[in-house]
Amino acid sequence: MKGARTGSVAVALLLTAGLAPATTVAASASMTNELAPLARFVGTWQCAGQFASGRPIHSRETFSAEMDGHWLRMQHADTPPDRYAADEWWGYDQATRQFVVTVFDNTGGVRHYVSSGWTGTTLSLRSTATTGYTDRFVFQRSSDARYQINYAHLDGRGAWQPGDELTCRRDAWPSA
Repeated sequence: MKGARTGSVAVALLLTAGLAPATTVAASASMTNELAPLARFVGTWQCAGQFASGRPIHSRETFSAEMDGHWLRMQHADTPPDRYAADEWWGYDQATRQFVVTVFDNTGGVRHYVSSGWTGTTLSLRSTATTGYTDRFVFQRSSDARYQINYAHLDGRGAWQPGDELTCRRDAWPSA
C-alpha cells in the first residue's frame, strides 16, 4: 500500500470493544476523524476462548493510537503454552474509503485486510489475498468492556471454516 494515508494495522485479530464514554471521547480526540470509529479498542484486553478443536486459548491485546492519531496499533500475545504473537497496524485508506489492517507475526508472516467499517455491532476484516490462504476476523461488540473475535479461513470449496474464537474483556488495571 502506498501513501501516508493508505495504511494498515497489524492484528490478531482482532478489533471491536467499547470503552467507558469518557475514555472513548478521550481516545477519539487523539485519532483522526476517519479512525475515530475504532477508538473503543484503545486499552488493554484479556482474552480467552478456544480453537475449533476445543483446545483453550488465552491472550492479551493492547491497542494504542499512534502517529498523530493516523494509526491504531494492536499488539497481540498468546499466553503459554501457545506462542503466537502479532503486531498490527490499523488505518484508513482515503482512496478506497476502507479501514486497512496489516498484520506482522512472529512466524515471519505478513497479511493484509480491509473493512468497510461497522455494521451495527460487527466489524469484519477480510484478507485481501486473491490466491492461496484467505481468512477473516469478525469482531462483535457486546458491551463497552467486552468484544468477541471469530477467526475463520476459506476451505477449498469456498466455505468458511472456524479457526478460533476469543472473548476479550477490558483489563481493569492499566499496564505499566
